[in-house]
Amino acid sequence: MKKSYKLEYRLNDERNHYPAIYHYSFSDPYEIFCRRLCDFFIKEKKVYKRTSSSLEDEYYVIYVEEETDEYVFEQAESYTHVSLEVRKYNEYSVSPLIFTYNLYSHEEALSLIGNDYLWIEEEEYEKISAEIDEDRSTYVLYMVRT
Repeated sequence: MKKSYKLEYRLNDERNHYPAIYHYSFSDPYEIFCRRLCDFFIKEKKVYKRTSSSLEDEYYVIYVEEETDEYVFEQAESYTHVSLEVRKYNEYSVSPLIFTYNLYSHEEALSLIGNDYLWIEEEEYEKISAEIDEDRSTYVLYMVRT
């Protein structure tokens, strides 16, 4: 088994030969698996939309495009541990926080992100999208009540 798992984010830009914009090395592959399930990636106050993913030699690769119509949460909480926020999906307005999972591992995050439906406080919610917000160190699920 590998001791280091490599991840690279690349711009989905064929004209410029798919330039790599971020490189990571992880000892645990579950963080990579979580990231590959996320529709959006936020870093340095930029929002990127995942277009595809691949495994190329020793690199896991996530291809992204910058999403200029989306915004970041400026006033939301930041975390120092693995966490997952569940937010009510609102297309053109603020998405209020429904629930926060304080987690122990990315493997635990994977068990939540990988679902299309979650039960939270006796209500069923359907996933619209998932993101990793590196600026705030959290995963976010956008959901609607069924």
